[in-house]
Amino acid sequence: MKDVMEMLRRYFKDKAQVKMAYLFGSVASESGGPLSDIDIGVLLDDDLDRVERSKVKLELISELTSLLKSDRIDLVIMNDAPVNLNYEIIKSRKPLIENKSVKVDFEHYILSRYLDRRYYDRRWVSRYIERRDDSHE
Repeated sequence: MKDVMEMLRRYFKDKAQVKMAYLFGSVASESGGPLSDIDIGVLLDDDLDRVERSKVKLELISELTSLLKSDRIDLVIMNDAPVNLNYEIIKSRKPLIENKSVKVDFEHYILSRYLDRRYYDRRWVSRYIERRDDSHE
């Protein structure tokens, strides 16, 4: 895994549109096997709109497929990802490149939103289970 991380660090270092990149998932936790996807989350420049981010994503996937000699690349554009997925990505603590000021602001934003949402999600699940149990009596 260290070889993959080093290759990815060198690759992303020269990508101006990529503000941060993380390795996450089974490869990052070293629990993956030979058929595991390589999960990468990237935070792109805020100046890019959704269409431009999609184009950059396709370019990155193409280049990463060639670099890693694998088509098992799962690239997540963190700008467009749901809060819970972004939380899982930053929780991995496997940054490939990071801008300290961007990292602090972005991770604070994600953690705040995730913790706020988690409260409501748990409340909803609890009420759902109560209603389900009541209907089975």
